[in-house]
Amino acid sequence: MRPQHSDSPEESARRFDVALFIVHPTVDPAEITAGLGLEPIVTHPVGERRRTPKGDLLPGQYRDTRWRHRVRYEVKHQYFADAITALVDRLEPYKAFLSKLRSTGGEASIIIQFLGDGYFGDKIAKETLSKLAELDLDFAIECFSVPQR
Repeated sequence: MRPQHSDSPEESARRFDVALFIVHPTVDPAEITAGLGLEPIVTHPVGERRRTPKGDLLPGQYRDTRWRHRVRYEVKHQYFADAITALVDRLEPYKAFLSKLRSTGGEASIIIQFLGDGYFGDKIAKETLSKLAELDLDFAIECFSVPQR
């Protein structure tokens, strides 16, 4: 059982992101968006000219499709597991779609990103971990030591 926590005003806000990140050798990002009913924050279609985050052209083309959906959370406590569970539960009806992505050469991960705002600590329930495996999703963690925008 999770300890009780307060969202008291004296605690500073901490941010984290929970994301679904998909890499696939051929699929169009619009197909991923339609197949999952989630809006991406960034897409890079296979074969398209590479660009910087600001939109400047880079040499070469993307070798695969990259698609990322993200939800940002701002909290005044250390806990994050419920946000992961919420996204995994949201994806359960799309198990066949995620399995097809994997079977055709793609990868999909749930990523928790700690944005450098302070301490986080939590546990992800075995039920959520089991659902991740059933959905063919990997789990990734990204931690920033310097606060991110």
